[in-house]
Amino acid sequence: MTPPLSAHLSMLFTELPPVDRPRAAAEAGFTHVESWWPPGPDTDAWAAAVIDAGAAVSCLNADGGDIARGERGFCNLAEREDDVVRACLDTLGVASQVDAPCINVLPGLRVDDRPVAAQMDQAARVYRQLGDLAERHDAVVVIEPINALDVARYLAPRADDVAALLGLVDHPAVRMLFDVYHCAMSGDDPVAMIHRHAALIGHVQYADCPGRGAPGTGDVDLATILSALDEVGYDGAVGLEFDPKGPTSEALRSLPSPIGERIL
Repeated sequence: MTPPLSAHLSMLFTELPPVDRPRAAAEAGFTHVESWWPPGPDTDAWAAAVIDAGAAVSCLNADGGDIARGERGFCNLAEREDDVVRACLDTLGVASQVDAPCINVLPGLRVDDRPVAAQMDQAARVYRQLGDLAERHDAVVVIEPINALDVARYLAPRADDVAALLGLVDHPAVRMLFDVYHCAMSGDDPVAMIHRHAALIGHVQYADCPGRGAPGTGDVDLATILSALDEVGYDGAVGLEFDPKGPTSEALRSLPSPIGERIL
């Protein structure tokens, strides 16, 4: 069965206030949505809007710091451990309201004042703790690779790096967020990586590459990705986390067949 497509509401429908985006996504044909953190200025209002729209939430990011300043989580820093746990608990609280199965917790940026191996061990220890918290909420924590070209010094830039970190974590409720765009930007073959890491994947996100645009604007065919996920038995959603380069409705109307027919 082909995975359902999920509208990433921090990238799509951003011409609307956050509380109006779940309804817009549902009206465009999406059955699933997801978001960075916080999903809106009033998280309770956002959760209510999702429920009113009849949408399922596939994934929520825990607060990983100031994205505009380049921050991407703090799991590798012992002095920020309490902040990471608090952010995960806050997100799990909203996830419980909307039955979201995945919480994306970013590992952090490498720092120079301690060995990388020590930072990986610290992150693994924190992720085990977060996995225990997620299990109590019937959820999983996922770790996302972010390519080194877009974000320098990221602790786990490639899918193989996340797999190595997951080997240290060794917790059933901590898995990989497989991001097709970041995989391609790292120079890896997304289809090959899907097959290599199928047993670890807890959630999937997609934008075309290069450009991080809509399907059909780059070189990574979404239909091929969906077919590969179907082949390995992935049963979650695929988040469309692309830059529409304008009004979302126009980007959706230009999606290539048969992808557009599945949404509109």
